Amino acid sequence: MIKNIMDSNSVQKILVIIVSRIGDTLLTTPAIESISGHFKDSDITVLAHPKRYTILQHLPFVHNVGFISKNTAIWKGRFGKKYDLAFVYGYDKNLVLYALRVSNRVIAFKQGNNKIDNRLYKSVEFPTSKNMHFVDIFLTLPQAIEIHADNKRLSLSLTKDDELFAENILTENKLSNKLLIGIQAVSFPTKAYRDWPTECFLELCKKIIDKNPNVHFLIYGGRAEKEKEKLDWLFNGLSGYATSFIGMPLRETAAVMSKTRLYIGVDTGPTHIMSTFNIPMIALFHCKLKSEIYGALEHPCYFAIDHPNKKNCSETSAMSDILVKTVLEAVNKALNDLVI
Repeated sequence: MIKNIMDSNSVQKILVIIVSRIGDTLLTTPAIESISGHFKDSDITVLAHPKRYTILQHLPFVHNVGFISKNTAIWKGRFGKKYDLAFVYGYDKNLVLYALRVSNRVIAFKQGNNKIDNRLYKSVEFPTSKNMHFVDIFLTLPQAIEIHADNKRLSLSLTKDDELFAENILTENKLSNKLLIGIQAVSFPTKAYRDWPTECFLELCKKIIDKNPNVHFLIYGGRAEKEKEKLDWLFNGLSGYATSFIGMPLRETAAVMSKTRLYIGVDTGPTHIMSTFNIPMIALFHCKLKSEIYGALEHPCYFAIDHPNKKNCSETSAMSDILVKTVLEAVNKALNDLVI
C-alpha cells in the first residue's frame, strides 16, 4: 500500500530514469528533489542519456549519476533487485523493463501495454491538459505516492573546477572586463520552427552594441551542420564583438553561462540550463510551445516573450513575428537601463 512506502524506512535505494534531451532532463529535477526531500535517508541514483547525464552530476540531492539507453538497457539488470523504488520517465519499453528487473516497485506513466502496466506499482495517466507546465507533468509521478514539491526551480550544480574553467577561459579570451551577454540562437533541427531568425539576432545585437561598445556576445550551440552554419553566420556578423563557444561540452557551457550578465535565447536545452542561475534571461517562445508550458519557474529575473499568434497557430507561424523592438525592450528592462 502507499501508506507503507510513505511511512517505512525500508526505502533505502531509489532509481530515477530520464533518457531524454537536455530540457526534459532538467525539467525532472524538481521531481527528483521532491523524492529526495521525502525519503531523506535514501540514496538516489539517476540514469540519463549518455550525452546528457553530466548536467545532473553534483546535485546535492542525487548520490549517483550514470547513463543508460534503450539499447543498452536490454542487457542490464539480470542479477536481481538493487533498488526499493524506481521512477521511469518516458515510453521506452526497454527502460521500463530494466527498472522492473532491478527495483521492487516501479512508478511510470502508463505505457499502453497491459502486460507492463500491470507490473507497475503505480501506472500514472500522462496529463492531457494543454496548459500544464512540464515540471508539473513530471511531478505527477512522485505525486502518485503523495510526494509533493516545495520547489519548482530547475537545478544544476557547478563545482569549483567548473567555475575555475569558466574564469580561465574568459581571461584567456580577454573578456573579464566585458559586459557579457550569452546568445542561444538556434534549437535542434527537428524543432527549427521555433528559432528566431539569425538576422533578427544580428540586428538586436548591433542595436545593443550601438549603445554600449563594451558589450560582448558569447555564442552557444551544438555541432550539427545546419545549426553551426547559422551560428557561424551570426558570429561573423558580430566580428570583434563575439566569441564562439559552439560545440563546447554541457558542463563547460553551463560554467561559462554562469559568468554572464544576461542571456537571450530561443526555447531549447541551454535555455533551461540558464534558468538554473540567478542571472537575467530573455527567452523567446513559439506559439506551439508556449512559455506557460516550458518557461522558467520561480526565476528572479525572467522575461518570456511569446509569439503573438494566439489563434490558428501552426509550425508555419513565423518567429519573425516577434519584433526586434520587443526583444530590445526586454533587454532594457533586464539590464535596468544600464546598457541601453
